[in-house]
Amino acid sequence: MKPASGDASRLPVFYTVIGGIMASVGLELFLHPHDMIAGGVTGISRLVSLYTQEHFGLLLFILNLPLMLLYSLSTHKPMLLRALPGLFAFSGSAIILSPFPAVSGHPVVCALGGGVCIGLGAGLAARHGGLLDSLGLNESDEGRPSSLLLTHRKIPLIQIVMLCNGLLLITAGFMLGWEPALYSALSCLAAYETARLMFNGLTLMVCVVSKDQQTIEEALYRRLRIHNMPVGNPAQIEGKNRGGLTEEKDEQVIVYSVHLLDLQRFKAVIQMTDPQAEIMYVKRWEV
Repeated sequence: MKPASGDASRLPVFYTVIGGIMASVGLELFLHPHDMIAGGVTGISRLVSLYTQEHFGLLLFILNLPLMLLYSLSTHKPMLLRALPGLFAFSGSAIILSPFPAVSGHPVVCALGGGVCIGLGAGLAARHGGLLDSLGLNESDEGRPSSLLLTHRKIPLIQIVMLCNGLLLITAGFMLGWEPALYSALSCLAAYETARLMFNGLTLMVCVVSKDQQTIEEALYRRLRIHNMPVGNPAQIEGKNRGGLTEEKDEQVIVYSVHLLDLQRFKAVIQMTDPQAEIMYVKRWEV
């Protein structure tokens, strides 16, 4: 039985909300009690809140909203609507959690723990179409342009993000002290690597043999935003005979790089789209 379309559309929103809550836990229960900051607009919001005495959660929402709107207009995608639930959860749970004390009194533990929580939350939200920080922690966020055109030269956005984070940490050093700034740098590194692992690590190469390649491609991109890597026909896959694949002329092989977190949903989409399709996990393939 196919899941209702309403349930399928609500599932990504659920993940972005959970991601926002996880990120706020990293901030309010690990970093902020020790005067550490995160990167991006999240860190800017924290410094502004310390200077103006305005609430961090409110500033987080206000400062992120214009940039997210700009990204949505520049990419011609409804990114803002997909990002709002996670941003609401992020800023709202930060307001709720702000009175709570730190989980640990050791700054190194809090720097690493906070960074991992932020990276997991940001990565989980971004994998499902959300965006918790308009500067972001990972260059793979679909809602952002990959580069900006400045003085007739394209500059990769990741370089601009790194520059902004470097300036932010230097500013934090002057405002909060250099020891919290160094711990903040450790936290930003942990957050970035965790978010990057959510995107690029823990993946499997999966071959799908089907007579209805186009329908499967469209379904997987619509549901999971996964692109295919076409390799031709089943005879080109090493070890195909051991996998029991056929060599019928009208069958085509589609190769995907699938994250482990998406594997069950990947198989479910394939099964709903083409119950006759065959799936095989491989380590390498020949073009």
